[in-house]
Amino acid sequence: MQRSSSTLFAAAILFSSSPWSCYAQSQVPSLTPTQIDRVVDHLAAALDNYVFPDIAAKLKAEIQSHRGEYRGISNPTVLAARLTADMRAVGRDQHLAVTFDEQLAIKKDPTPEEEQHAHAFDLASGFGVRSARRLPGNIGYVDLSYFSPDRDAGAVLAAVMQLVNGTDALILDLRRNGGGSGETETTLLSYFFKDTTQLSSVVETVDGKIHERQHWTSAYVQGPRYIGKPVFILTSRHTHSAAEVLAYDLQNCHLAMILGEPTSGDATSATGTTDLGDHFSAFIANGQVRSPITNRNYIGTGVQPDVPTAQAAALLTAYSLALKGATSSVGSDELTKERVSAMKDPQDALLQEVNGFPQ
Repeated sequence: MQRSSSTLFAAAILFSSSPWSCYAQSQVPSLTPTQIDRVVDHLAAALDNYVFPDIAAKLKAEIQSHRGEYRGISNPTVLAARLTADMRAVGRDQHLAVTFDEQLAIKKDPTPEEEQHAHAFDLASGFGVRSARRLPGNIGYVDLSYFSPDRDAGAVLAAVMQLVNGTDALILDLRRNGGGSGETETTLLSYFFKDTTQLSSVVETVDGKIHERQHWTSAYVQGPRYIGKPVFILTSRHTHSAAEVLAYDLQNCHLAMILGEPTSGDATSATGTTDLGDHFSAFIANGQVRSPITNRNYIGTGVQPDVPTAQAAALLTAYSLALKGATSSVGSDELTKERVSAMKDPQDALLQEVNGFPQ
């Protein structure tokens, strides 16, 4: 069993399918009990590298206890899903995963066609940006579904930040963010820091030795930074991975207020994937996120909101706070009137933004 050469940060995109997956579809072979035993044995051995030894022992015991049931699952994709579900049920770590791919160990790098398809997928998905706009009262709003690993993602984020730069407060909606690229997440974080700052690191064990991969904000960002203005982050139990890191770092640096529900608590990482043989691979975390400020993370608890509220009510709550707490950047009777009107009925102001303003 060997790890692939790729380095995976805790920000693995938690999609149910990959943009490249349609290129690997073929008739699924049938597994024999011998093959299944081999995969289970390799998985049990790989779990020795799990970041938490006590949980690793429980994970191994769990899959060993179901070995007889696994032998009755001849479909490899079904077996991979079952192994993943059993590990997550015990470890409560959404980064634990087993996957099946007939191309595993044959082709490690995506083909040009696969890369083009992935790029087209990101392009059609707005590179993770669901929405970016100015709300009534001069409040910025950005809804991110994931942090795209695409080469053009940075330019898209720069355009988004340019759009909201003139607002007096900003709401980042991460309630349905599945994670993604750690580099893209760091790029966005950098817009909120004036000076180069160390962010949460990844501390991992590789070949029995502890290594720390530090993450710092970028010294340069494209366009102006968003400094000295209120930032509100919306979270839920569907906020995963890189989105949690962003919320955690801004909260610890007192640069943002978190509203909503605790996040999922996915604060683990892996150096790479482990080949289990027979075209199976596993993502087994051998590291964890650690803040230089708290010297810990949010595993098992999730990032805790400063203002706990139901997921559905988080936007209205944040919008109301932003309207009350933001300082106008420019003197204007028109803008003042707009904010006063929005403060009287924030919910109506949000509906107007969607349905249109009365004439």
